[in-house]
Amino acid sequence: MLESELKIQLSQFKLDAVILSYADANHYLAGGVDIKGNYHLLTNKHGETQTFNSLREAEVALAGLGVTAAIFEMQSAYDEMVASDTASTVRTKLHLVH
Repeated sequence: MLESELKIQLSQFKLDAVILSYADANHYLAGGVDIKGNYHLLTNKHGETQTFNSLREAEVALAGLGVTAAIFEMQSAYDEMVASDTASTVRTKLHLVH
């Protein structure tokens, strides 16, 4: 989703701001999540998902769209490696200040 589209969706409270990460990954994704749990990630003008090199970079991108708080979600595959029944996802609310 382009920045302009995401900004509208976030301002109309149709999406909640989210930053996604995967344990041991070196990039972050930013966008929104709808009430059904579907992710709508920021894309560039070529339709490619934007990646951010740091959590701070993703925060700044969302703050530039008027977002003041976002859910930070980090997923891990380590539980799969030890045959755990539950997926390991950590969620926390970030207050975006710049």
